[in-house]
Amino acid sequence: MTTPLRRFGSVSEGLTFEAGLFSAQGPQVGLWTADANALVCPRAYETRNGFAQAASLSSTRGWPVHVRPTGGGTVPQGRGMANLALSFDAPEGFTIEDGYRLLTRIFRAGLRVETLDIGNTPGSFCDGDWNLSINGRKLVGTAQRWRPTHHGSPRVLAHAMVLVSGDIASGADSVSAFHRDLGLSPVKADVHTSLCSATHHTDLPAENLLAAARGELAHLSNPMNFSTKETNHIHRHHPHPS
Repeated sequence: MTTPLRRFGSVSEGLTFEAGLFSAQGPQVGLWTADANALVCPRAYETRNGFAQAASLSSTRGWPVHVRPTGGGTVPQGRGMANLALSFDAPEGFTIEDGYRLLTRIFRAGLRVETLDIGNTPGSFCDGDWNLSINGRKLVGTAQRWRPTHHGSPRVLAHAMVLVSGDIASGADSVSAFHRDLGLSPVKADVHTSLCSATHHTDLPAENLLAAARGELAHLSNPMNFSTKETNHIHRHHPHPS
């Protein structure tokens, strides 16, 4: 059901890997990273004026652009960034919010970080309501994709990208440059943090994350495990308007 940490040469290989998990039968979980830097943006960006030129310019800067079939915004990928992808059939009564709670429980258990805030991080790349942050700085971004199936239970792909280590500023700057060429807002490097800089970790605890994910997926068949309440030490973050 699970795979070890996968290292791909390119981000496109990682995206293909995730697509395979989504298309497979039964619960699937994968953890991957890519050796080469790249940007990943929603497929909808392809319809924006100047997309081809913006993507070409980004590639010349060392950040080729790939598209994904989900919404959100542009994110950098490459060394120092890891992706957790879970795919499963949603049981009856399971909601999008349950999917995000599932991801937060996995990261709380897998990273063993005492306090993770949940909420928007203004100025971050691909900002969302279910970011996981430490001291107001984004550590993990989350997303989901749902699709109907012939047997009635929707298929879910729940995804999270965690900033593990390395030069966050370069990734943020690459997003800002790409956004500038598309007429979109820039992002701020200093509203992000990495696992290694914000905690005692020296690397991603891959086995812990995979074990936490396996445990969550094993319980999905029991509706009593769907918690609509946030657990202790995972605090909802409501940023003040700037």
